[in-house]
Amino acid sequence: MPIVLMQRAWRDDPKYKDTEFVVYHYPQQYFDRIHGGEKFVYYRPSRGAAVGEASSYFGCGELGDIWDDPFEAQHRFVGIRKPIRFAKPVPYADGLGRLYESRFNNRNAFQGQSVRYIDDLDFHRILDAASLTGAAFAAAPTIDDVMLGLASPMLRPPTDAFRPLLVVPEGTGYKPSGEGPDVFEAAALQERARDDHQKTVRLLKERIDLCGGTCLFNNNVDLLAQFDEHRFLIEVKSLNNQSAAVDRMRYGMGQLFDYSVRYRAKIGKATPVLAFATPVRNEVAWIGEILQGNDVAFIAREDGDLKPKNELAFQMPVFR
Repeated sequence: MPIVLMQRAWRDDPKYKDTEFVVYHYPQQYFDRIHGGEKFVYYRPSRGAAVGEASSYFGCGELGDIWDDPFEAQHRFVGIRKPIRFAKPVPYADGLGRLYESRFNNRNAFQGQSVRYIDDLDFHRILDAASLTGAAFAAAPTIDDVMLGLASPMLRPPTDAFRPLLVVPEGTGYKPSGEGPDVFEAAALQERARDDHQKTVRLLKERIDLCGGTCLFNNNVDLLAQFDEHRFLIEVKSLNNQSAAVDRMRYGMGQLFDYSVRYRAKIGKATPVLAFATPVRNEVAWIGEILQGNDVAFIAREDGDLKPKNELAFQMPVFR
């Protein structure tokens, strides 16, 4: 059964670490309502909402992987696998005053339910009101399509200003810009909230700080390390499935080459670095050689520390 996700427009310090169309952060009381794979629709309550978005549905999608919040045991994250923003928000009721969530008599009845079930027919009525047919929903690219290189490339890849990484932010560390992340940016952001990704970035920052370097990041780039005139463009990759190590390498390389061009005016000829949050198995240890041959340094988090995995990585200041 589809579900509705309440998504507040926070104007102050947010209570939850959500990033719209990327991850949803939710408390223990809703653990049994989210299992991954559900279709959903976003609902924006009136408090703090922008004009035209109050008490309306503004997007939909499909839920993906679930993982624990590494900092709050009573909370979880679920990834948004298929993010779709409506061209225009859909009010909570149709032109005749009938609520789209037909099992409720008025909108106050569901205000206290941040995650709630919605009837299939009601779900599709909302899609129809948003001029989004079931076929269009089915054809929309997913995070998986992006990671496998199956989705069509962006005509104009977005850029985002770099900002200092003083403290590794919990969640995605996303700073909203424009309409918000599309499926391509969402793919780059989604794993940032994972425990292994967080630990790897924190270890990197500690080493860079100890070596007198500075750290920058933005909505696309996990980490840009600067040492005098030398810069390192670092992409961190979770590795939850060892059989996917080669695919993760290819995807990470694609991101590094993309960002090297997209941000060339800012970073110059930065050395690309791929960092795995888990060491790879011996049978694919040749990944380091492949990366070396493409002028990419390779490091991995192993036994609670960072280890260089090819010659370029050994030459980095953090391993000297």
